[in-house]
Amino acid sequence: MAGEARELGLDYLGIADHSKSSFQANGLNEERLGEQIELIAKLNSQLDDFHVFTGSEVDILKDGRLDFSDDVLAKLDYVVASVHNAMNQDEDEMTKRVIRAMENEYVTMLGHPTGRLLLQREPSKISLDKIIDCAARTGTWIELNCSTWRMDLDWRWWHRARDKGVKCAINPDAHRVSQFATLRHGVTMARKGWLRREDVVNTLSLNAIKRELAR
Repeated sequence: MAGEARELGLDYLGIADHSKSSFQANGLNEERLGEQIELIAKLNSQLDDFHVFTGSEVDILKDGRLDFSDDVLAKLDYVVASVHNAMNQDEDEMTKRVIRAMENEYVTMLGHPTGRLLLQREPSKISLDKIIDCAARTGTWIELNCSTWRMDLDWRWWHRARDKGVKCAINPDAHRVSQFATLRHGVTMARKGWLRREDVVNTLSLNAIKRELAR
């Protein structure tokens, strides 16, 4: 994955495998995540023109708790918090659940906020107005997941998010190297949603994104 990203002209790549509750995706437990952190550190020591960030796509549990403890999350460069189960909660429950997760100081961004799968699964019932307001308050980035199955957050919401000062991360959700191609679709959707270069965090240089993640 890092090799392909370099070939595409990218300066950095974030790795965020699923956490342990996503057993259907062979999610990593604490031990396996620790091994991955060590492996990425070793890889970075061998690279002088590219950087791999250690992350995790951590499940937001039914009550809004996260799938890993804060002690584990503190070891990562970034954390994506996402809902992958109990997606039929009512709007109030789902909104409070996601907001609780976003209020965790180690959460960097909210992944695919509505959980929709185009032509397959309807979006969860959730108040995106409240989610965007929470992101503005907590400094949480919101993902534009540009998998052709997701395109989530939908372009119609990005103008509001932008005006609130919420930052977007355009992520390919790539499970194999060929899926990096979806980045092009993500850029198109971001433009359709009136986003500018400065609204998208992964347009930043490597040094700038390191500073943002540290902050």
